[in-house]
Amino acid sequence: MKWILRLLYVAILIYVGLVALLYVTQRKLLYFPPETYHTPPEWMEEVRADDGSLSWWAAPTRDTAPVMIVFHGNASSIDRLNYIFRELKAEGYGVLSLGYPSYPGNEDGTATQKTLTQTGIAQYDAIIARGIAPERIVFYGTSLGSGVASQVAVQRQPRLLILDAPFQSTQAIAQSNMPIIPIGLLMKDTYRSDLALQNLDMPLIWMHGRLDRAIPLTSGQALYEGYDGPKSAHLFDLANHHNTWFHGGKTVVMEALAALENPA
Repeated sequence: MKWILRLLYVAILIYVGLVALLYVTQRKLLYFPPETYHTPPEWMEEVRADDGSLSWWAAPTRDTAPVMIVFHGNASSIDRLNYIFRELKAEGYGVLSLGYPSYPGNEDGTATQKTLTQTGIAQYDAIIARGIAPERIVFYGTSLGSGVASQVAVQRQPRLLILDAPFQSTQAIAQSNMPIIPIGLLMKDTYRSDLALQNLDMPLIWMHGRLDRAIPLTSGQALYEGYDGPKSAHLFDLANHHNTWFHGGKTVVMEALAALENPA
């Protein structure tokens, strides 16, 4: 009987230690900034908002063209979606790649839900200060960036919200991966996109790869179905978590931007 109690005691200690370790290191498990900063291509410029955050900016070539703010994922950076920026620029659209605190180019500060949201708001306001009308601004958030975009949208509503591989919350994703851990009591940055979208009414586009193994399609679907505003869903049979743009996402985005600029 004693050895059973000892085993139980050891198991409890291990469990408590694991929970404590997860609590202390949780943001290192959520944010993965690359180490290297790459300067922007010649047709983009480095710009800083009033809060000091750095982003990449390419102005639209037409006064009526939409401007897209791009929110990248947790293991990405300001430059990783350069192929999307190039396509947008080629069509005359404006684009701003949002830089996150503690990520390349923005080494100062700490990445948290609060600081990423504040950075998004500051850069949105900087675009408005450049003379871009609010009805021309589109948010494109991919992976964790979909959660950031949703949080920013609560305070600065875009004309269109495009979510690529989104989720209801990081809390729900973490809980599904670690069912025996009380994630709800421990997690600091929950990115409750489901709550953020509750009282919004802008058009929403949901894109998701059916082969996504990082963020289950069911999580994006639950977020989509819970949204009461105007919306459309686009699921790509051959896309995984990283390549929806190449398997139909580009067409969806470009058609949506064209429709905003030239409504029927």
